Amino acid sequence: MTTRDERLANLSVKLADLSNKAAHASEEAKAARELRKEVISDKISTAKGNVAAMQEDARIAEEERKGKIRSALLKARMTVKAKHEDRKEARDKRHLENFIDDELNYILDCYDTAAFLIADAELSILEVAGAMMEYEERFGGETQE
Repeated sequence: MTTRDERLANLSVKLADLSNKAAHASEEAKAARELRKEVISDKISTAKGNVAAMQEDARIAEEERKGKIRSALLKARMTVKAKHEDRKEARDKRHLENFIDDELNYILDCYDTAAFLIADAELSILEVAGAMMEYEERFGGETQE
């Protein structure tokens, strides 16, 4: 427990502090009243300039943000377009490869068919030669055309 004297001393310190604060506030109020109109106008002008500078900084920051967004959109658009072109090139490559493979197979089939037809023609020539020999043997003389 504190004694009455200690509490009064504590109260006295608090009152002195409050008195100092009131005196300081009074001095500031007196100084504000003593400021001339020009000084106040200058301070208002400075404050308005500061606000305008902050607004300009905000506008510049917004433009930079918009620029970054535009840049990101352009980059994304270019990336998508490049991927599309890559897929298109890959698809065209596959189509050409398939076309070339199909045509090569067709050419090989044609050569195989031609070889078969030539072999078949040779067989037919040999069969006709054999038939002509049989004719000459059986009926004598040459066949008539």
